Amino acid sequence: MDPKNDASAQAILAAGSLAPASLAQGGLQERRDVLVEITRDALAADDLGTLRLVLNSQHPVDLANLLSRLDEEDRPLCLGLLAESLAAGVLTEFDLPTTLSVVADLDDHAFFGIVDEMAPDDAADVLADLSEEHSERLLSLMEDGEADKVRELMEHPEDSGGGIMTSRLVAVPQAFTVANTIDQLRQRAHEHSEEPLAVFVVDTSGRLVGTMSLHRMLLAGRDEHMGDVADREPITVRADMDQEEIAEIFADFDLLVLPVIDAQGMLVGQVTVDDIIDVIHEEATEDNLKMGATSSQELEDRSVRGIMRRRLPWLMLCLLGTLLSGGVLHLFSGVLASLTSLVLFVPAIMAMGGNSGIQTSTVTVRSLATGVLHPDEVRRTLWRELRVAAMTGLLLGSIEFVVAYVWTGGSLVAPCAGIAMSTAIVLSAVLGATIPIVFRALGIDPAVASGPLITTLNDILSLCIYFGVAAALMLLLAH
Repeated sequence: MDPKNDASAQAILAAGSLAPASLAQGGLQERRDVLVEITRDALAADDLGTLRLVLNSQHPVDLANLLSRLDEEDRPLCLGLLAESLAAGVLTEFDLPTTLSVVADLDDHAFFGIVDEMAPDDAADVLADLSEEHSERLLSLMEDGEADKVRELMEHPEDSGGGIMTSRLVAVPQAFTVANTIDQLRQRAHEHSEEPLAVFVVDTSGRLVGTMSLHRMLLAGRDEHMGDVADREPITVRADMDQEEIAEIFADFDLLVLPVIDAQGMLVGQVTVDDIIDVIHEEATEDNLKMGATSSQELEDRSVRGIMRRRLPWLMLCLLGTLLSGGVLHLFSGVLASLTSLVLFVPAIMAMGGNSGIQTSTVTVRSLATGVLHPDEVRRTLWRELRVAAMTGLLLGSIEFVVAYVWTGGSLVAPCAGIAMSTAIVLSAVLGATIPIVFRALGIDPAVASGPLITTLNDILSLCIYFGVAAALMLLLAH
């Protein structure tokens, strides 16, 4: 290896995982770049001993970033150099294409050794991405009890409470004393690496009767019974609840963990805040992609044909919209022939109408997604957006009128441009606020209403308004 890179490797080994101070100073990406360079040099020199030491001193997130940047043929080799517990953490951080790429070159026993180190929910997520035959082969290698837990988790929809929960938790009978519970927590620490965020109290049949934070438990007397000191009215979620609703509950009540129950009130799992952070990231990414007229599936399907198949329908719709805009121009070709300077302000009116609609639809979609906009506030929201659009349209329309008046020497184009600008901004804003609300009422994701759809509709609307105003004024003057 290069002496400089060898020194960097020693520095990484000495520092261990990334320190908070280095993150605050913006050193994360620089450190990851150095790690990639060291890894590539070690692979080229076949220095697997040094590489093993370097890789096993890193955090799973940094290793996931590293492996995603390496060539596909190098990923299984690097993963094989990791301790199984560390490899398990890395595998849970991969996206679907990287996961499939890595596991394709692992034999079942090597792959099982990694999966066996995972929490049941993480194992279920990874196995669900594999073919049914492949996942069943791995499940057959597990102990029956653990395999049953993973199978049960795999049956839940991916975007539900059951899909993001884990069945690995601490549950004690309500007759347990605080001292008994602490002893159980100590015993559990030797068996599982996950740190518990709460203790759940159940009755003899397994029904949830309360929750207990570790903080409250430490303050309670050692001889007190858990059923007496636990919160007897805990917030709970169902396994069939949508993950976005669960994320809203976490945000509203500032929670770290939530128990998951079934229809009979039986405790079946828990959802932790780290899973919710992933949900929030996933939902935000999905909304942004939908606003760009695509989907998260495009991130997983990296083939040219697959990406085209997902983008083309929306682009065809936009093409149809532009052809309709051309039809509007053709319809008013007589007006354009009589007043050719009208064309000077077509781009401005179309753009401002589209921008106004996008602004309003973006705010509306975000308000709906975060729960800020409730059904009983729709009328008030629309009234507010109408007033904002009216004032904005009046101001920008006046500016457009002055510019057009000076530019065209006081021709009829000036009032046409000013009136059309004001009207287009108002109507586009109303459209941008209304369509997402209507989509939500119809059970369609409001994010679909933004982006190309709103822009295309507003372009057609703006042209109709502009040339309609021009035709009306010309007709009025003719009489």
